Amino acid sequence: MQNAANLIDQFVAESLRVKSRFFAENKERIAQTAETIAHGLRNGRKVLFFGNGGSAADAQHLAAELVGRFGPDRSPLAGISLSTDTSILTALGNDYGYEKVFSRQIQAL
Repeated sequence: MQNAANLIDQFVAESLRVKSRFFAENKERIAQTAETIAHGLRNGRKVLFFGNGGSAADAQHLAAELVGRFGPDRSPLAGISLSTDTSILTALGNDYGYEKVFSRQIQAL
């Protein structure tokens, strides 16, 4: 049986391999996406984040990084998480169905 340190080494090595491959295969798409987002923010647009379960927490975190700061102090950027307000989510889910909880919020903006 492998000890915990060996399992951790294997897990980290595999994680690094997967991430390295992902970024090598997708760096152009990532760069284009970053440019599109930056262009939108410079022109008064907003970045809308949303998710279900753990991804909802990620959406909140990403919006917080734009509104707050990620790195050096700067002006806030327009980031909104659509999965933050439980009252809106449950009301829309009840009234319109959960497949509409995000689209209905976007219509309201």
